[in-house]
This record gives sequence, structure tokens and C-alpha cells, in this order.
Amino acid sequence: MNTATLKKRLDSARGPFASIYVDDSKNTEDAGKARELQWRTVLDELRKQEAPDDLLARVLELADSKPPIGSRGRALVVGESGVIVDEELPVVPALPDVRFSIMPHLLPLFEFGAPELTILLAEVDRTGVDVSFIDEYGRALDFDSEDLDRHPVHKANVGDRFSWAHVEERTEEMIERNYRDTAAYLARVVRQASPSMLVLSGEVQARTGIEGLLPDDVKKLTHAVPEGGRADGADHTRLADAINEIVQQQRSEQVAEALERFRIESGRASGFAIDGMRIIAANVQQANVDTLLVARPSDETQPAPVDGDSREEDAVIAATIHQGGDVIVCKKDDVKFRDGFGAILRSPALDMTGQ
Repeated sequence: MNTATLKKRLDSARGPFASIYVDDSKNTEDAGKARELQWRTVLDELRKQEAPDDLLARVLELADSKPPIGSRGRALVVGESGVIVDEELPVVPALPDVRFSIMPHLLPLFEFGAPELTILLAEVDRTGVDVSFIDEYGRALDFDSEDLDRHPVHKANVGDRFSWAHVEERTEEMIERNYRDTAAYLARVVRQASPSMLVLSGEVQARTGIEGLLPDDVKKLTHAVPEGGRADGADHTRLADAINEIVQQQRSEQVAEALERFRIESGRASGFAIDGMRIIAANVQQANVDTLLVARPSDETQPAPVDGDSREEDAVIAATIHQGGDVIVCKKDDVKFRDGFGAILRSPALDMTGQ
């Protein structure tokens, strides 16, 4: 989910909240019945936690508002003031995680939600480009095709000795012009759509020629892959796998950069890196947390429920988002945070001596 949107909703949110993370798939013949039982279990659990009837009715209404297609998880956070989160989860929870609390439970959204990345996919050849805008869930929201074929773009046969030199020269000129126009078109679309990245796919000569002509601000967002393309029979399954690999690499790099910042600040004794829930909560109260780091088990196949009472952790995460900070989940095996939480601050840490 877009954190700016989440922050805006939290700004006006009023609790208490129902926070629900469930399997909401419809990929088998009996999926309808299984889904009905699933949501009945969710409502029963909320009743046990003493959620009011009007909130239960709202949850049931929302459960039926988005008929599922295929295998997917669902994140739903509802408060007295309305819906805070209603998102797909790429990872399907094996067991429901259902909370009714004064604070929204948002950690699974960052742990297993869709990455906050949008993609402009450009499949190129010598004559033009097919462009798709892909949202964070992997859905193509828009499509455009730009054909720049000015003829000729195929070189003449050697046997055509009278026209060969002239036609080959024109062919090279047309291809180069197509590359320039395609690069200019992509630069314009990238600046208008503001994607997180531009993925350039297709035949190698076209990819290389076009990428070399992109302006620097667009080139730095560009990832070139050999899979896919405009040709008939292009393997788009392999293209999807290649894009997913880039997305996962981007996420890994974001985590690695945050952990490196934490390590550097910890080594400097500057007071900009802290760990432990008590001191982090104190700095959150002063709107002093720039990046909250949460260590979680490394099993990526399903959400791992938070043990025990998570209200303090939920409050810290919600407040960090509300204050415009980032929340980054990292693998528990890679860090040694006290209480499983670390933070990079906006100014040196509050002095907790004697408190």
C-alpha cells in the first residue's frame, strides 16, 4: 500500500480497530463455501474479542465487496471512522490473524504486502515500442503502442547490387531515428507517469540502442532484460519472472541500505541509531523516528503472528507512519535488535538516563 495514502487515512482514523489478515482465495470448486467459513471464523474471533455489532456488520459488508479471483490474501483494517486498509496480499496467510484493539495492527501489511513499486514496461524492437503501466500488484493498468516504422527497416539482399548501398544507408538511418523517437517517447511517458522503474525488454540491439539514448534521469530508473519483446511467441512468463526478480532485488537493496545506515550510525555513537522498544517509543512520542526497523522470522511463506499483546508495537508502527517515517521489515537472523526493534532517528536520541 502507498504509505502516503496510509498516512492520510491514519491522520483522521478513530478506533478501536478490527485488523484482519486472511486467505481470501477463490481457486477451487468449493472455494465459495470455504471462503464463507473463513469469514465466519473471522467474525467469531472478533466477537470473542468484544468487537461491537456495527463493526462486525461493516467487516462482513467489506468481505463481500471484492469478489476474489485466484489465489490471494486479504488485509482489512477497519475503524470507527471507516476503512484504513483494504488490500490484496501476495502471500496467502495459512491461518487468519484477527485483532480487535484500540490501535490498528499494521505490521503484516509491511511484512507481506505488495511492494510499493510501480513499473513502466517497454517492449521494444526496431520499429517501435509497446508500453504497459504495471501497479504494485502486478496488474497492467494501461497500455499504449508506438509504431515508428518509416520503411525500410530491413537491409537489402546482397544480390540487389544496384540499390544495396543506398537502401542499407536508409535502413540504418531509419532504425537510428526510430531509436531516438522511442527514447524521447519513453522519457515523456516516464516523466508523466512517475513509475518506480522502467523495464526495457526485447531484442538486444533495440534495447541497447534505445537505452543509450535515454536522458540520465530516466536511465537511472531503467532495467534492461532479454525476456519478452514485441515478436510473436515472446515468452511473457519468463518476462514476468524477470520483473519479479528485479522487484525482489529492489526490496532487498532497500533493507540492506537501511541496515547499513543503522550500522554506520551505531558505530559513530552519534545517537542517531537506537534499538529497544522503550527508547524507541520515547522518541516516537517526540516525532523523532525517521526509519523504524522491525526484525521478523525469515519464513516468507506465511505471516507469522506476533506473540502476546502487540498494542505497544502497533502504536509505535502507526505513529511512525502518521509522522511520515518509514517502516522496514528485516530478517531476524540478520540483526540483533533489543525487543526486535531498531530505529534511525531524525536527531540524536533522547537521554533516557534515570528514567
